[in-house]
Amino acid sequence: MEMRRLALVTAGLLSVGFVGAAPAADLPARKTPQLVAPVYNWSGFYVGLNGGGASSHDCLTLTSHAGIAIVPTSEGCHDATGGLAGGQIGYRWQATNWVFGVEAQGGLG
Repeated sequence: MEMRRLALVTAGLLSVGFVGAAPAADLPARKTPQLVAPVYNWSGFYVGLNGGGASSHDCLTLTSHAGIAIVPTSEGCHDATGGLAGGQIGYRWQATNWVFGVEAQGGLG
């Protein structure tokens, strides 16, 4: 009987410890700030540059003519390299949800 009483007292004391956290649930809810969509304006000048390069090596061999198989004939190999460079400049202006602009661009290749 004494052991059962000790278990009840221990359970009662433990439950009192957990009851102390209950008032936190009764606090008024914090107001969350309203998210405002960021406003972005596309108006303004811009300048851009671009460039690139490539190289290739290709060997050509004829194996058919007009769909008819022939003795493979080598046409030789070809190497190619090249590059390009260019740029653009322009101005854009935004009116509500519309964006208007002018641009000039050019390139060398």
